[in-house]
Formats: sequence, C-alpha cells, structure tokens
Amino acid sequence: MLTASVLLLVIGLLGSVDVVVFHERHARLTVRPEGRHEAWIHVARGAVYVLQFLLIPNVRLTGTWALALFLLFAFDAAIAIADIAVEPAARRSQGGLPDGEYRMHIVLSVLVGAMIHAALAEAFSLRLLPTAALFAPQAPLPLRVALAVIALGLVVHTLKDALTLVAGALPPPRPVHVSVRIPTTVRELWRLTQDHDLHPRWDHRFDDIIMLGAPGEPIQTGTRMRYRKSVLGMTISGEGRYKLHRPERQSTFEFSSRDPRSLIARGVGLWLYRRVAEGLVEFSTSYTYEVRWGALGRIVDHVLFRPLFQWETERSFRRLATDFFRMEKPLVLGATGRRRRCFPEAHGERRGALATS
Repeated sequence: MLTASVLLLVIGLLGSVDVVVFHERHARLTVRPEGRHEAWIHVARGAVYVLQFLLIPNVRLTGTWALALFLLFAFDAAIAIADIAVEPAARRSQGGLPDGEYRMHIVLSVLVGAMIHAALAEAFSLRLLPTAALFAPQAPLPLRVALAVIALGLVVHTLKDALTLVAGALPPPRPVHVSVRIPTTVRELWRLTQDHDLHPRWDHRFDDIIMLGAPGEPIQTGTRMRYRKSVLGMTISGEGRYKLHRPERQSTFEFSSRDPRSLIARGVGLWLYRRVAEGLVEFSTSYTYEVRWGALGRIVDHVLFRPLFQWETERSFRRLATDFFRMEKPLVLGATGRRRRCFPEAHGERRGALATS
C-alpha cells in the first residue's frame, strides 16, 4: 500500500487547497442556501477520506475485510457522481466552477483513480487469505504521521461544516415569553420584584444580583447591576443595565457576559406590569439573546438552552406567585399565552388547557 499512501498524501494536500480556496473562500458552500446540498456531499466525502487516510497506510485487510475496501471506494465513487450532479445548481449564481477549481478537480480525479487502482491491486490478492483486520503499517512512519495529521484536520473541518449546515437550517430563535396574573396591586408587585435582594429567592435564573450604583441610590434608566449564576459547578457572571425604567409600568434592560464559558453573549428583555382588574395584576416578561460558540452554540441553544430558559422562567413566575402571594395553582402562560395575547378566561376557555407544567 506504499504507492497508494504516497498518492493519498498528494491528494490530501491538493484537496486541502481545493477546500480552503474554492469551497470556502470562493463558493462559501455552507452559508449559501443553494450550496447546502453540495456541502452535505462534501461532509460525506470527508468521512470517507478520513477512513482512507487511516486505513490504507496502517491496516492490513484480508479475506472478507478486503471487500470492505472495495465497498469504501464504491461509496466514494457514488459520492463523486452525486457531487458532479449537484454542482451546476450550487454554482449557477456564481457563474459555474472557476477555471482553477475545474482544473484542480481534473488533477484530483486522476490521482484518486491512480490511488484506487494501486490500493485495489494489492487488496485483490488479499481477499483469498483468512479474514482479518490487523494493524500492520504499510508505509514509513513520517508518511503515516503526515496522513494522520491530514485526517485529524479533515475530521475537524468536516464536523465544523456539518455543524454550520445544521445551524443554518434552524428557524430563527424564538424569544422567551412568560406571563402570570397575581391578586395584588401594581405597586406591591413592583416593590417586590424590583427588590434585588429578594429577586434571587424567586427567580431561578440568578443566584445573586448586586446593584452597582451608590448605596441607597434609586433604580433608574442607566442603572447597572452585576449578576451570578452557578451552572454545573461553574460560576458564570454578567452585567445588566436598565435601558428604560418606568416605575410601576415597565423595566427594559440589556444584559451581557464576558465569560467565554457563558453561552449567552448579550441580550435584551423587559418586564411589564398591567392592572387587569381591581386587585389583579398581569406580570409578564419577554427576552431574547445572542449566543457564543458559533454554529455549535446556536444548535445547543435551540435544542437545550432556550427551552430550558423558557421552563426556568415559567417556574420562576410560578414560584413568585406561590411563595410570595400564596397562590395554590397559579396559571403561568408561556409562548402559547403570548401568541393569544390573553388569558384563557377572556375567551371562555378552560383554565387548565394552557397551564404549563
């Protein structure tokens, strides 16, 4: 497999140039909608090449296992055909393949054909031996190390592209909305929820909040704060600022964290207080945020964190109603209540239909 390994090294080096220069910088396949199908094909091809870079110079396949090499190359050929089929549509808006990429593909096709011929010529004779897959280096150590380094880089690049493609297919992030109606006055609810010593006692999103103004200074537009939250044994800190503070009506705030461990980079939200009847106040919040960690952060936020924040905020509003206002079964509305923009009794619906658990 020495000849096949040498050809693999040349293919890996030229392929890296093809990917960086043409696929990423010029075609930007993973971020253009029309390039997504071609990009997914390249992800599949990346997985195939990782196996080739690791198996051919290091593993001796005999008997039935030798057929696995034939299947691997057959799958590679199928991917190549699919790539050719989707390229015209993927590159149409850019005027087709650049001349440099077209020539690169011709050179790579010739090299791949020569590599497959060299590998299968030896594997064909090994098919008659007893079935085994043994670690048996078939190339000099420097060559095997070089191919392993290329394989590692290809794994990282393939995973990055896959994450970017998945993140790009996600819907826009949905803001968190929560509302509850509490039998109290606006003044009393405002006083309690604006007390930052009491705040962490009912709001599960914070462990402590420290106001950064002078001691005794009233909260107003521009007032800053610092907050902390322990997550999985880590203490994440951040800062907030009141963008608009209208006593007994509305608090609009922005928040951010410089901690690279924090998924949330920055965000904005508001609290609204609305008297709906004598002795009954509707308390609601809406907020959203931007995330760190690139495509991985967007996926983690969509799958885990944003649903968790929705649940934690609903749980916090329920805790506020039960612990401070002695409500037995407060009706806390999440996104459903926001879409209806009302509580169910306004339409004569059953109260339990929209209750969140």
